[in-house]
Amino acid sequence: MDFKVLSLSEEDKLSRDEKLLYYKKLREFAKDRKLVTTTSGAKFLGPRMKGITNKLSSKLTDILCEKDFNYNVEGIENIPECTVLFAFTHQGLLDNFSWIPDNPQHCVIFHSTKVRKALKLMQLNTGLVLVDKEDKKSRLDAKMDGITLLLNGVSVAFFPEAAYLLSPNKYHLPINYGFLDVARKAGVPIVPCVIDYFYSPEGKITDVNIGYCRPMFVSVDDSLSEKLIQYQEIISTKRHDFIEKRGIFKRDDISNLEYINFMESTKKVLQMAKIDLDVERRTIWDSNSPFYDFHHINDIPYDEHGNFLEPEEVKRLKKINKRHNI
Repeated sequence: MDFKVLSLSEEDKLSRDEKLLYYKKLREFAKDRKLVTTTSGAKFLGPRMKGITNKLSSKLTDILCEKDFNYNVEGIENIPECTVLFAFTHQGLLDNFSWIPDNPQHCVIFHSTKVRKALKLMQLNTGLVLVDKEDKKSRLDAKMDGITLLLNGVSVAFFPEAAYLLSPNKYHLPINYGFLDVARKAGVPIVPCVIDYFYSPEGKITDVNIGYCRPMFVSVDDSLSEKLIQYQEIISTKRHDFIEKRGIFKRDDISNLEYINFMESTKKVLQMAKIDLDVERRTIWDSNSPFYDFHHINDIPYDEHGNFLEPEEVKRLKKINKRHNI
């Protein structure tokens, strides 16, 4: 069956009745289409292996965390019994495992193609929608696979920030609204989810906090921009609660060495997964914005002596200020 998938700008030109008809035909097409970027067995085998996946995920979480770490899950009662799109905040490699054992639903996970094959093999029992964040066709294929899975009763897990949030205090990175469009087209609720870690001075995770928030819905009449603001407010509020409990990291309370240890341990995890930090920076939504470079920077550069260096955007702004005698 041939079907033209419209862009969001093309959808906006449709009347409400035309859009409803388009969504009806898109769902008929998507429900029966062949999965393109999803790993084999994700739709049928994965749900049957939920018990095994829970045990493997718990073991991997134990390995990546400090001995006797604290594990806290809140809001399980907010998860509907129907098919769901889970929209998680994203802090690190552990996000692929930490939430699985206590989540009553099996989920196929949206996952970057640019990681070690061994890591992808470890998650085949879960099922992965593999996406190359730098390739437009791959992103579209993954988006359609997500809709297909949801229409066939398989819940999916998104990480809408699309890159690791390395700041211990920031609520979230800039977010694209593609996940909202997937949920709208599939007609399923979104459960906003927050993952928050507390680290030892050596960079080991001592606390894992997971919060499931009340579901939100996106209808054909909703503005995706307004729904994105709603999602951001929900996850910001929940992460603020976690930050209040564990305490805010203040610059005066952290030595250069403590910060560098945190960054180096984070980079080791990225390297272990064969994740390119420069690709992570580039593929963050709106990462080319100078404001993003200055205001939302995750990692501060430093030299071999432990002295912090100025990010390039700070240098650029100082040159501008100097020219204007500010």
